[in-house]
Amino acid sequence: MARHGENIHKRQDGRWEGRYIKSKNSDGKAIWGYVYGHSYNDVKKVLIRVKAQAGDFSLYQKSSTITFAALTELWLFTLQDLKDSTKAHYQYSFDHYILPVMGKIRLSQLSKLKIELCLTQIISPLDGSHKPYGTSVSRECISLVNRLCKYAHSVQLMESVEVSMKPTQTIKEYPEALSIPEQEAVCRFVYQHPNPRQIGILLMLQLGLRISEVCGLQWGDIDLNNREIHICRGVRRISDGSGKTALSIQSPKTKTSDRILPIPQRLSELLSTVYSQKKCKNTFWFLSGTEKRPVEPRCYRKSVHSYLAKAGVHDMNPHMLRHTFATTCLQSGCDVKTLSELMGHSNPTITLKRYVHTDMDRKRAAIELVFGSESNIR
Repeated sequence: MARHGENIHKRQDGRWEGRYIKSKNSDGKAIWGYVYGHSYNDVKKVLIRVKAQAGDFSLYQKSSTITFAALTELWLFTLQDLKDSTKAHYQYSFDHYILPVMGKIRLSQLSKLKIELCLTQIISPLDGSHKPYGTSVSRECISLVNRLCKYAHSVQLMESVEVSMKPTQTIKEYPEALSIPEQEAVCRFVYQHPNPRQIGILLMLQLGLRISEVCGLQWGDIDLNNREIHICRGVRRISDGSGKTALSIQSPKTKTSDRILPIPQRLSELLSTVYSQKKCKNTFWFLSGTEKRPVEPRCYRKSVHSYLAKAGVHDMNPHMLRHTFATTCLQSGCDVKTLSELMGHSNPTITLKRYVHTDMDRKRAAIELVFGSESNIR
C-alpha cells in the first residue's frame, strides 16, 4: 500500500507509477522522472535504486516516510563493489533475522533503546518465540544494524546511533579431526578409485582446500611439472534477489585465499596419471571433466559424504577434511603463520580461533617437557 509522501500511485490502466526528482531547473523547480511497474513493490524497489544512483536522499523529505526495510534495500544497492555471494549473505541475514522484527519500523521511531530492544527480540526473544541464536548470528545482526544506522546518519536520515550490545556467548563444541587410521582408510579408498571426484577428497585432506575451491578448480590451475596448485576461484550457489538461486564462479573470498600450494609427491603422481588417462585439457573443470560447467558444492558435498562412508568414515562433514588438515599440520610442528597461509586466511588469528584446538596429548607433552622427570624445574 502506497504511503503519503512516497510519490507512488496506481494508474487507471492498472499499472503503478512512481516519480522522483531528476534535477532542478534554473528557477529551482523540480524536474520529475517517472518509473512504472506491475505492482507497488516493483515500483518502490526501482525508486529506491534511482534515488540511490542520483544520490539525492532529500527525495525522502523526512525520515518519517522511510522504513528500516527501505533503508536496507537502499544500503545494499550502494554496495556495488561487494561480491555477489557476500551481498547475498547480507540479504539472507536481513530477510531471515532482522527485517521480520525491524522492517516496518520508520527511521523516525528508532532510538538507541528501541534498536537494542529490537536486537534482543531478534537474538534472544523474551517471549520464547525461538531459541536464542548463537554467537555468529548474533554478532552479525548487531554488526549489520550498526552499519545500517551509520549509513543512515551519513546520508542525513538518522541521528548518530551506535549499539554496544555484546553477542550471545555460546559454548562451541569443536568436532574432532579424523584419526590417523581414518585418514589412512580415506587415502586407501581414493587410491583404489583414482578419479577426480575422489581425488578432490585428498585436496581437502592434504592441502586444506575448501569445497568451493575444489569445485572451482580447473586442470590449468595444476602445475604437474613443479608440483604446485593455484587456488584462484571458487564456486558457490547464491541468491539472485528474486527468491531463486544461481551458480556463481568467483575469485577467492580474500586476497590471501588466492594462493599457490605445493602438492605432495604421491598426490602429484596420482594427478599426473589421471591427467594422462582422461586426456584432460587445461580448460576442463577438474571435477566435471568438461569445459561446460563446474560441479556445484551442494552436489559434490553429497558425493563426498558417500565416498567417506564407503571408506568407513561415517557422519563426517566434508569441511572436517580441511579441519583435519589444519590439526595434522599443527601436530606435526607447523607454525601458525605458515598454516594460516596454507589455509588462505587473512590473518593467523582466524586460524587460531577456528582450527587450533589443543588435544590432551599435546597438553600432556607440554607439561612433561617443562615439569617432567627430565626437567630441572621441580
